[in-house]
Amino acid sequence: MAASTTECRILWLRTRPLVRLEPDLSVDVAVQVATVALVDHPDAVVDRVEVDPTGWYSAHLVTRAGVRVVVRVDQDLTVTGWIALAR
Repeated sequence: MAASTTECRILWLRTRPLVRLEPDLSVDVAVQVATVALVDHPDAVVDRVEVDPTGWYSAHLVTRAGVRVVVRVDQDLTVTGWIALAR
């Protein structure tokens, strides 16, 4: 007797709730945000720049000591504060 096997594959679809898309961030604005953020942290390196749905910017930096810092910048390109992230 021959044994028969049946293969069953289940496809799980992971759906995301409807999320408002973030506004586009142009290269020119990203460079301006990074420049403003580096004024407060001159020895840091820019990891990335993000914009949230309200239009505020976040510049993610890494300092020479290896500390990750997030600098918040408003729509007028003014630094409103920063926070050092835990390692």
